[in-house]
Amino acid sequence: MQKPLVLAAAGLALAALPLLSACSEQLADPIASARTLADAPVWVSNPSGTDCGEVELENDGALPAESLQCLMDASEAGEVASLQWVRWTTEGDPTPYFVLTGGAGATVASTAAYDTYGQGRWSEYGCTEIAALPGCSDEGE
Repeated sequence: MQKPLVLAAAGLALAALPLLSACSEQLADPIASARTLADAPVWVSNPSGTDCGEVELENDGALPAESLQCLMDASEAGEVASLQWVRWTTEGDPTPYFVLTGGAGATVASTAAYDTYGQGRWSEYGCTEIAALPGCSDEGE
C-alpha cells in the first residue's frame, strides 16, 4: 500500500535533481556568476586593465602580498587594475568581492546575491589605502 507513496517521493526527488545541480553549477564559480548578474556594476561585468587575478584569502583574512603589490603598482602608474576574491559566510555561502584601481585608492564592490541571510544586493564603496584591503570600508578608510 505504501508503494505508490515511495514511487511518488522518488519521482519528486528525481525531478528536483536538475534544479539542485543547476544551483550548484551557478555557485561553482561565484566570481564568474556574479559578473553576469543583471545589477552588477558595469566595471564588474566588463573588467578592463590589468587583471591581478582571483585569490584565496589567507587564514588571517589578508590578501596575498603579491596581489596587493599588483594593485599598488597599477595605481602608482595611474593604470586600471582589478582583483577578485570570495569570502564565505558562517553558513558557507559565497560573497564575491571585486576591486578596481584607477589612480589613487580603489573601489570595492561585493554582492550578497548568494547569501541565504543577506540582502541580496550589491554594495560599493571607496578605499583610500590599497594596502588596507580587504579590511577597508566606506566608514573607516
